[in-house]
This record gives sequence, structure tokens and C-alpha cells, in this order.
Amino acid sequence: MSVNVNITMRSFIFILMSMFLLFSCGQNVEKKKNNEIGEAKENRAKETNEGMRLVTGTGKEFIVQVKSSGASMNDIFVIPKGFENTKDTFKLKDADPVENIFLADLNGDGYDELYVITVAAGSGSYATIYVWSSNKDKSVTPVYVRELPEKEQEEVFKGYMGHDSVYVAGNCLYRKFPVYKEGDASCCPSGGTKTIKYALKKGEASWLLEIEKN
Repeated sequence: MSVNVNITMRSFIFILMSMFLLFSCGQNVEKKKNNEIGEAKENRAKETNEGMRLVTGTGKEFIVQVKSSGASMNDIFVIPKGFENTKDTFKLKDADPVENIFLADLNGDGYDELYVITVAAGSGSYATIYVWSSNKDKSVTPVYVRELPEKEQEEVFKGYMGHDSVYVAGNCLYRKFPVYKEGDASCCPSGGTKTIKYALKKGEASWLLEIEKN
């Protein structure tokens, strides 16, 4: 009888310890997630008289100005400040409305990149990602956002009809969107959601942002 009691007690203690560990891990994951969200908020643009101002972790600045160029279209000006070899302004002509602007260091080199996310007006709401990279704070260059070959593009974006959410977690950029099945109305996607991961990689002449395939 005492043997059975001991086994029962041991089982009970094991269950309690397992529950404690799971709870502790859950708290750590949530804490990490909250830290990432907090960092993302800190790295977002602040409105000034010059435009939207972002300060990198190394003290350099990006000023982003948005000027209307027509119905639901904008010219976007990116003005780097404090970069020794970059004095020019980068211009995006007739771009979609800006949805989000933030800094992130996806390649982990200690220098923040600038991310500008635009979303088309109307029912589609297709997102476009623009990126500028700091080259060790000496200069700034646009990052090429590489598309997949047509066949792979169709497969990866099957059911895509916009309504994207673009965000950073860890060292990757994610695009999340609802999946539409044939016949779905714009308001009512029925295929769940899909998340695509992008990574910043070194190219021959500049950095590339590309989809990471499974």
C-alpha cells in the first residue's frame, strides 16, 4: 500500500513541476514577444516639422516625407542624415499610401535598415515593401526586394488578394495575409491565413530582401 502511495505522490509532484515549467516558458515567450513589440514601437517614425523622423541605434537619422501626387498616390522622399557618403534624397514616385515606417536590423550587423510599407487604396489593399540599408553608417543604398520566379510566386501567393500585415520578429520580416478561395468575396476570405518570411541577405552589389522558402 505504501508503495502505491509513493508512486502516486511522485506522479503528482511530476505533474506539478511540468505545469510550472510550461507556465514559466509561456511567460518567457510572452515577455520576449512584448519586448519585440516594444522595440518595434520605439523604432517607428515620429512626426516633426521636416517629416517623419527616425533615429537609428547608432545615432544616424532618416527623414521620410510624403507628398500627395494624385488620387490615392504619393511621392515619398527618404532623406538620410549623418551618412558621410550619402547626401542625396531617395524618391519613390506615385507610390501607394504609406501604412508603416520603422527601423530594424535584420542582418544583425549593428546598423538599422529603414522599412517603408505602402498599401494600395481600395478593396485590394496590396502591400509593397521598400527598404534602405545603412552600409556601416558610411552610406545608404536601396535594398532590392527579390521576387520569386513566376511559378513559385503563384504557388507561394496562392489565394492572395491583399489585406497584408507586415511586421518584424527576431531577424526576419513577415508578411501575413488572409487566403481567399475561389468565389470568396473581398470581405470574407475562407482559407485561413498564411505567413511568409523574408530574410535580408548579402548580394553581389547590395543587400537583398527575399522570401525564405521552406
